Amino acid sequence: MQHVTFTLRTVTPLFLAGADQTQAELRAPTFRGLMRYWYRALIGGIVGANERTLPQVSAAETAVFGATDKGSAVGIRVSEASEGSQRYRKENYSRANTSGKDYLLWSMAESGKGDRYKPDRLYFAQDTKFKVSLFSRGDDEANLRQAVSSFWLLTHLGGIGSRSRRCGGSIEADVTNDSFAGFNFATPKDAESLQIQLRAGITLARQVGALQLDKENKKTMQAPIAQTAFDALTQSTCKIWILREKELPWSTADAAMRNLGASLQDYRSEFPLQEREVFGLPLGRNNARRASPLLLRVTKLQAGEHVGVAVLFKTGNPQSYALIENWANEFTGKREVTF
Repeated sequence: MQHVTFTLRTVTPLFLAGADQTQAELRAPTFRGLMRYWYRALIGGIVGANERTLPQVSAAETAVFGATDKGSAVGIRVSEASEGSQRYRKENYSRANTSGKDYLLWSMAESGKGDRYKPDRLYFAQDTKFKVSLFSRGDDEANLRQAVSSFWLLTHLGGIGSRSRRCGGSIEADVTNDSFAGFNFATPKDAESLQIQLRAGITLARQVGALQLDKENKKTMQAPIAQTAFDALTQSTCKIWILREKELPWSTADAAMRNLGASLQDYRSEFPLQEREVFGLPLGRNNARRASPLLLRVTKLQAGEHVGVAVLFKTGNPQSYALIENWANEFTGKREVTF
């Protein structure tokens, strides 16, 4: 049995729970679900992300992570956290004066009354450590390599738990052999190094996914992908930016969240509700919920400074996301990651 163990450290508050939402709990199924999401985006970016290619994407995902009628080829274990959980409380309960950080994490604090009352959520604070182990069920290292590629994408482009699309649950990962499967998990020196690391990691992940598809004789040649039906990691419909102000990183993770949140709040307030639905709403028109296509996370640099990483999946009509792209362009120190 092949295996690899990562040491994870929280960069921003991590809100994660099981059936009991009043408790904080590190759960392997959450990691499995998120890794499936990123693996689906990876394969969809290679073969296409539409109704015709969906069976092929699903088959590749099932081969690694299993399905209701097939066991997973890769197991996941999560250790206990190094620190206990804390109760999240807003710095200011007034929407008019809320901080950028509270704006991003607003729904995690107590709200409502009577039957609609929700208490403050518990979370794992910054610098909480825990381990995640991935292991193959068998002697085939290929599936483990696929799992590591999706884990790299999760820990470098995404977040974990509630509010993970708004900087919650940003983590950094370390592994004893930081070149396992060729992926670099080292903390980047600066924004330029991060840009290089992200480009190289995404390129390698796409190569790893393509090799697996070739091995299974399932890869098909595709015309350039211009439109997707689900989130796909392809340059034409996915934009990735490293965000900072005037080429300067923020000194702390809190400072990064405050600035990113304040910028997003101020920008969205300039538009009527109907126009800003593209950013995602808890309850949109016709009672239809819409997850945000914009994923925000905070990444730590070697000197203890921090930058934001924004991932925009332009699913459906790519032209409808111009509002979000214009927001990203307001950061004069941003760097785009191409792959």
